[in-house]
Amino acid sequence: MNAGEVLRRFYEAVIKRDLATARKYLADDLEFVGLFETYRSADQYIAAPSGLLSITTKLDMKTVIGESDDAAIFFELQTRANGEATVLVAEWHRVKGGKIWHAESAFDARPYEAMFAGSETA
Repeated sequence: MNAGEVLRRFYEAVIKRDLATARKYLADDLEFVGLFETYRSADQYIAAPSGLLSITTKLDMKTVIGESDDAAIFFELQTRANGEATVLVAEWHRVKGGKIWHAESAFDARPYEAMFAGSETA
């Protein structure tokens, strides 16, 4: 399975809120670098979408682009209370052995600043 397909399957599971299946596409030592937080394991990272999904009303994959061991996704994230907004999110993922081992995210974070106030990056 190429990097683009791994990423697509990961997000298909996230959209269905099937985090057990989504977790299968993550390397145990995954590093995720976000605007507010950095996670240094798959278990830390999968806990973050769990919280974000509680306010997510829609996650719409726009496109997934894959080349070699790299893949990028663009999706529209729509959220409600405590961060009501619709933002375009871009993420770059690195895949090895069919699992995502590194990810970086970029988006307009202003609607979510209050949710992460006082949090520290790991």
